[in-house]
Amino acid sequence: MTMSVNKRIARRAGVGVTALAAMACSAALTAPYATAVPTGLSVNARNIYEACTYEITATVDHWFEVWFHDSGRVIKGSPVKPVNGKATIQWTPTFAGTHTLAVLQGSAWELKVNVLQPTLTGSATCGASPLGFLGS
Repeated sequence: MTMSVNKRIARRAGVGVTALAAMACSAALTAPYATAVPTGLSVNARNIYEACTYEITATVDHWFEVWFHDSGRVIKGSPVKPVNGKATIQWTPTFAGTHTLAVLQGSAWELKVNVLQPTLTGSATCGASPLGFLGS
């Protein structure tokens, strides 16, 4: 039995389309993908006290906006646009205890910090020593 010319062309075209689809899938699965990934998160203080304001800085590898979170809640001022691979926001913890700070930009990066209760009233606890007016 002989195959007609049209059937032969159709079969070859089908094989060609299948091969092209397989190559496209292979390329899509093995190609590097572009994602935004935070690579660091820091707070500008060693001791962190309730009701004091600190600067949180995220190091990122993409220009996408960055969202900052404190124990699952969005920090006021988010989202922030990164500049030269850094995104910074002001943060004032409202309670003492463990806080989980997180930055999200495609994926997440977390940092656990322990917030202390103030030892003095006013802003003296927020970075100044009790005798800060005497100099250091």
